[in-house]
Amino acid sequence: MRTSLKIIGITFLISFLMSCASPVIEQKRTGFISDYNSLKQATDTRYAFNGGNLAEYSSFIIDRPEILFRLEDLGKENIFTEEEVQNLVQYYHDRLIKAISEKDGYTVTDKPAKGVARIRVGLTALDKTIGALNVTIYTKITGAGLGGAAMEGELVDSVTGEQLSAVIQWGSGSRILRAGYTKLGDAKLQINKWSKLLREGIDEAHGL
Repeated sequence: MRTSLKIIGITFLISFLMSCASPVIEQKRTGFISDYNSLKQATDTRYAFNGGNLAEYSSFIIDRPEILFRLEDLGKENIFTEEEVQNLVQYYHDRLIKAISEKDGYTVTDKPAKGVARIRVGLTALDKTIGALNVTIYTKITGAGLGGAAMEGELVDSVTGEQLSAVIQWGSGSRILRAGYTKLGDAKLQINKWSKLLREGIDEAHGL
Protein backbone atom coordinates (compact mmCIF):
# COMPACT_ATOMS: atom_id res chain seq x y z
CA MET A 1 0.00 0.00 0.00
CA ARG A 2 2.76 2.42 0.95
CA THR A 3 4.63 1.55 -2.24
CA SER A 4 1.55 2.27 -4.36
CA LEU A 5 1.00 5.60 -2.64
CA LYS A 6 4.66 6.49 -3.16
CA ILE A 7 4.43 5.71 -6.88
CA ILE A 8 1.25 7.76 -7.18
CA GLY A 9 2.91 10.62 -5.34
CA ILE A 10 5.98 10.57 -7.58
CA THR A 11 3.82 10.39 -10.70
CA PHE A 12 1.79 13.38 -9.53
CA LEU A 13 4.96 15.31 -8.71
CA ILE A 14 6.47 14.68 -12.12
CA SER A 15 3.22 15.65 -13.88
CA PHE A 16 2.99 18.83 -11.83
CA LEU A 17 6.59 19.81 -12.49
CA MET A 18 6.25 19.14 -16.21
CA SER A 19 3.37 21.60 -16.26
CA CYS A 20 5.64 24.16 -14.56
CA ALA A 21 8.56 23.74 -16.95
CA SER A 22 8.84 26.65 -19.42
CA PRO A 23 11.82 26.16 -21.73
CA VAL A 24 13.07 29.09 -23.77
CA ILE A 25 11.66 29.03 -27.30
CA GLU A 26 12.52 30.77 -30.56
CA GLN A 27 12.04 34.52 -30.28
CA LYS A 28 10.78 37.06 -32.78
CA ARG A 29 13.49 38.63 -34.91
CA THR A 30 14.46 42.00 -33.50
CA GLY A 31 16.26 43.70 -36.39
CA PHE A 32 19.52 43.64 -34.43
CA ILE A 33 21.57 41.83 -37.06
CA SER A 34 22.07 43.42 -40.46
CA ASP A 35 20.59 40.64 -42.63
CA TYR A 36 18.34 37.67 -41.83
CA ASN A 37 17.79 36.48 -45.38
CA SER A 38 20.72 34.06 -45.55
CA LEU A 39 19.92 32.26 -42.29
CA LYS A 40 19.13 28.55 -42.64
CA GLN A 41 17.90 26.17 -39.97
CA ALA A 42 20.89 24.23 -38.62
CA THR A 43 19.29 22.47 -35.62
CA ASP A 44 16.03 22.57 -33.70
CA THR A 45 17.35 25.54 -31.70
CA ARG A 46 19.61 27.31 -34.17
CA TYR A 47 19.54 29.20 -37.48
CA ALA A 48 22.91 30.04 -39.01
CA PHE A 49 24.68 31.59 -41.97
CA ASN A 50 28.41 31.12 -42.60
CA GLY A 51 30.04 33.17 -45.33
CA GLY A 52 32.79 31.80 -47.48
CA ASN A 53 35.53 34.34 -46.66
CA LEU A 54 35.71 34.20 -42.84
CA ALA A 55 39.15 32.60 -43.20
CA GLU A 56 40.49 36.03 -44.21
CA TYR A 57 39.93 37.33 -40.66
CA SER A 58 42.28 36.57 -37.78
CA SER A 59 41.56 39.54 -35.51
CA PHE A 60 38.27 40.43 -33.87
CA ILE A 61 36.59 43.36 -32.21
CA ILE A 62 34.19 41.98 -29.61
CA ASP A 63 31.38 44.41 -28.87
CA ARG A 64 29.76 44.35 -25.46
CA PRO A 65 26.60 42.20 -25.74
CA GLU A 66 23.31 44.06 -25.87
CA ILE A 67 19.98 43.39 -24.17
CA LEU A 68 17.21 43.29 -26.79
CA PHE A 69 14.21 42.94 -24.50
CA ARG A 70 12.59 44.85 -21.67
CA LEU A 71 12.83 43.36 -18.19
CA GLU A 72 9.15 44.03 -17.54
CA ASP A 73 8.21 41.86 -20.53
CA LEU A 74 9.64 38.74 -18.87
CA GLY A 75 6.71 38.48 -16.45
CA LYS A 76 6.40 38.90 -12.72
CA GLU A 77 7.82 35.46 -11.90
CA ASN A 78 10.87 35.91 -14.12
CA ILE A 79 12.10 39.36 -13.11
CA PHE A 80 15.82 40.02 -12.88
CA THR A 81 17.40 43.11 -11.46
CA GLU A 82 19.29 45.48 -13.74
CA GLU A 83 22.44 44.58 -11.84
CA GLU A 84 21.93 40.85 -12.48
CA VAL A 85 21.42 41.45 -16.18
CA GLN A 86 24.46 43.70 -16.50
CA ASN A 87 26.55 41.12 -14.67
CA LEU A 88 25.38 38.55 -17.20
CA VAL A 89 26.30 40.89 -20.06
CA GLN A 90 29.79 41.22 -18.61
CA TYR A 91 30.00 37.45 -18.19
CA TYR A 92 29.03 36.97 -21.86
CA HIS A 93 31.62 39.52 -23.00
CA ASP A 94 34.34 37.84 -20.93
CA ARG A 95 33.43 34.39 -22.25
CA LEU A 96 33.58 35.60 -25.85
CA ILE A 97 37.02 37.13 -25.32
CA LYS A 98 38.25 33.94 -23.69
CA ALA A 99 36.79 31.68 -26.40
CA ILE A 100 38.34 33.71 -29.23
CA SER A 101 41.79 34.21 -27.70
CA GLU A 102 42.52 31.06 -25.68
CA LYS A 103 44.73 28.15 -26.79
CA ASP A 104 46.92 30.20 -29.15
CA GLY A 105 43.78 31.66 -30.68
CA TYR A 106 43.00 34.89 -32.44
CA THR A 107 43.82 38.51 -31.69
CA VAL A 108 41.25 40.62 -29.86
CA THR A 109 41.51 44.29 -30.79
CA ASP A 110 39.49 47.51 -30.65
CA LYS A 111 40.69 49.00 -33.95
CA PRO A 112 38.84 48.45 -37.25
CA ALA A 113 41.14 47.43 -40.10
CA LYS A 114 41.44 45.09 -43.03
CA GLY A 115 41.34 41.48 -41.79
CA VAL A 116 39.50 42.48 -38.61
CA ALA A 117 35.93 41.28 -38.02
CA ARG A 118 33.48 42.66 -35.49
CA ILE A 119 31.48 40.27 -33.26
CA ARG A 120 28.02 41.56 -32.33
CA VAL A 121 25.62 39.65 -30.07
CA GLY A 122 22.36 40.51 -28.36
CA LEU A 123 20.26 38.58 -25.83
CA THR A 124 16.62 38.34 -26.87
CA ALA A 125 15.23 36.40 -23.87
CA LEU A 126 16.13 35.12 -20.42
CA ASP A 127 14.42 32.47 -18.32
CA LYS A 128 15.43 32.10 -14.70
CA THR A 129 16.86 28.99 -13.11
CA ILE A 130 14.99 27.74 -10.05
CA GLY A 131 17.81 26.01 -8.22
CA ALA A 132 15.65 24.27 -5.65
CA LEU A 133 13.76 22.49 -8.45
CA ASN A 134 16.91 21.49 -10.28
CA VAL A 135 18.71 19.14 -7.92
CA THR A 136 16.79 15.85 -7.74
CA ILE A 137 16.44 13.02 -10.24
CA TYR A 138 12.73 13.72 -10.63
CA THR A 139 13.08 17.40 -11.48
CA LYS A 140 16.05 16.70 -13.75
CA ILE A 141 13.86 14.31 -15.75
CA THR A 142 11.04 16.83 -16.18
CA GLY A 143 13.20 19.88 -16.81
CA ALA A 144 11.37 21.83 -14.12
CA GLY A 145 13.52 24.62 -12.76
CA LEU A 146 15.68 24.88 -15.86
CA GLY A 147 16.34 28.41 -17.07
CA GLY A 148 17.86 29.50 -20.36
CA ALA A 149 18.39 32.25 -22.89
CA ALA A 150 18.03 33.25 -26.53
CA MET A 151 20.24 35.42 -28.72
CA GLU A 152 20.99 36.91 -32.12
CA GLY A 153 24.50 37.59 -33.37
CA GLU A 154 26.69 38.22 -36.36
CA LEU A 155 30.26 38.74 -37.52
CA VAL A 156 30.76 41.68 -39.86
CA ASP A 157 33.74 43.23 -41.61
CA SER A 158 34.95 45.95 -39.27
CA VAL A 159 35.50 48.39 -42.15
CA THR A 160 32.72 47.72 -44.66
CA GLY A 161 30.07 46.20 -42.37
CA GLU A 162 29.59 43.23 -44.71
CA GLN A 163 27.96 40.33 -42.88
CA LEU A 164 30.33 37.36 -42.71
CA SER A 165 28.22 35.03 -40.58
CA ALA A 166 25.10 35.21 -38.45
CA VAL A 167 23.15 33.14 -35.97
CA ILE A 168 19.89 32.99 -34.05
CA GLN A 169 19.83 30.44 -31.25
CA TRP A 170 18.06 29.63 -28.03
CA GLY A 171 18.00 26.93 -25.39
CA SER A 172 17.31 25.87 -21.83
CA GLY A 173 19.75 24.47 -19.30
CA SER A 174 21.06 20.95 -19.10
CA ARG A 175 19.43 18.03 -17.31
CA ILE A 176 22.98 16.78 -16.69
CA LEU A 177 25.12 19.83 -15.94
CA ARG A 178 24.56 21.63 -12.65
CA ALA A 179 23.64 25.29 -12.95
CA GLY A 180 23.73 25.97 -9.21
CA TYR A 181 21.23 28.06 -7.31
CA THR A 182 21.62 31.41 -9.07
CA LYS A 183 18.77 32.62 -11.27
CA LEU A 184 21.06 32.91 -14.30
CA GLY A 185 22.95 29.64 -13.96
CA ASP A 186 21.36 27.98 -17.00
CA ALA A 187 21.67 31.14 -19.08
CA LYS A 188 25.40 31.03 -18.37
CA LEU A 189 25.54 27.40 -19.51
CA GLN A 190 24.02 28.50 -22.83
CA ILE A 191 26.48 31.38 -23.12
CA ASN A 192 29.37 28.97 -22.54
CA LYS A 193 28.01 26.71 -25.28
CA TRP A 194 27.45 29.55 -27.75
CA SER A 195 30.92 31.00 -27.17
CA LYS A 196 32.46 27.59 -27.80
CA LEU A 197 30.44 27.15 -31.00
CA LEU A 198 31.62 30.55 -32.24
CA ARG A 199 35.25 29.62 -31.78
CA GLU A 200 34.69 26.25 -33.43
CA GLY A 201 33.08 27.94 -36.42
CA ILE A 202 35.99 30.35 -36.85
CA ASP A 203 38.47 27.50 -36.51
CA GLU A 204 36.60 25.49 -39.12
CA ALA A 205 36.72 28.43 -41.54
CA HIS A 206 40.49 28.54 -41.01
CA GLY A 207 40.77 24.81 -41.70
CA LEU A 208 41.68 23.95 -38.10
